[in-house]
Amino acid sequence: MKILDSQQINYCNLIRQTADKTEHLPGVVHEGLLYIKTSFFPQEHKEQALEYCRGKFLDAKGEISYLVVNDPTGFTIWVEDQTVELQNNQEKQDIVQKINLEELVTKMRNIGGLQIKNRRYNLRIYQQCFVASEAVTWMQEKLTISRKQAVSLGKRLVEEKWIHHVVDREEFQDKYLFYRFYWDEN
Repeated sequence: MKILDSQQINYCNLIRQTADKTEHLPGVVHEGLLYIKTSFFPQEHKEQALEYCRGKFLDAKGEISYLVVNDPTGFTIWVEDQTVELQNNQEKQDIVQKINLEELVTKMRNIGGLQIKNRRYNLRIYQQCFVASEAVTWMQEKLTISRKQAVSLGKRLVEEKWIHHVVDREEFQDKYLFYRFYWDEN
């Protein structure tokens, strides 16, 4: 559960596809996750809004995230929903194809980028590598894209020969796997 100001989130239009219809919903994108509106409380009912959200979060055992968004009219409760997608999802997917990979790799390898270092796994040391799941998180935060889009971007980096799995056995995944930039090869 997070308490945010309305300037800290991005409002969007979402759609939910079912067998017989397409539902259009107002939504929020925050840290790569999509949220739908569940409740609204006026400004004077702040404690009720927080208690309601806290209860829902605890009922979900923390497996679903909730946002309490404060704006001038009151407090809106938003719940994470994995059954919806952005209405303009095609445009968001295209961003992965439009990103300049040379600039991206430069940022990833620079200060504030990925932690590139020697890593040990099963008594073997892998030189100058990074963890794929950490790269996904970094791309998600720096490029404001979803984890799924970040994985697609990681796959594109592999396909276009910017990075590779340290033993060339795995495709890019959001897992604890080691990858290396070709620029860091000995």
